[in-house]
Amino acid sequence: MQAVADVLGVDPKALNYHVGDREALRELVAVDAFVVELGRMQIPTGGDWRDVLRCYASALRDAHRALGVLANYFRLPASGLAALEPVEQVLQALVDAGFSVEDAGHILRLVSELGHAAGREAVFSSQSRAHPYVSEVATALDTAVAQDFPLLRQVVAARDADPDDGHHLDFGLDAIIAGLQTKRSQH
Repeated sequence: MQAVADVLGVDPKALNYHVGDREALRELVAVDAFVVELGRMQIPTGGDWRDVLRCYASALRDAHRALGVLANYFRLPASGLAALEPVEQVLQALVDAGFSVEDAGHILRLVSELGHAAGREAVFSSQSRAHPYVSEVATALDTAVAQDFPLLRQVVAARDADPDDGHHLDFGLDAIIAGLQTKRSQH
């Protein structure tokens, strides 16, 4: 914290008073970086709701990827209001498409979770070839009888041969959009 205070030209006590500790400082830096990255997103104005969802989820993934190791510290506090502007645009596109405000909120949460998860995956992939969860599953499978879990073994082997490069996000969005289209046609 002393080095940060020196760079900012402030008293370290003032920095500690206003920021708190290193974790809080990392969170502030992560939120700021995230807002900057998200601000680069160009949500299609008056665009098709499906395109808006794809754009938003991709922007979330890309913002996480840009944060790198700081992604672990990202939280959206009330001071991160600039990051809420695209959220409002997504909600508006969904309501304009005929979804209720309640459904739009559920859709936003689902797509946000998918985008954030894709971002965390991208950060994992950039830091290590082996994803920790996949390697743990592979290790567990090594202890099982060779004939057990044949499908899971194929999934793990395919993951090792061709790590995700956005296909999972696209698949998730396709599934969500297809389900939403079906839900809309039933009303």
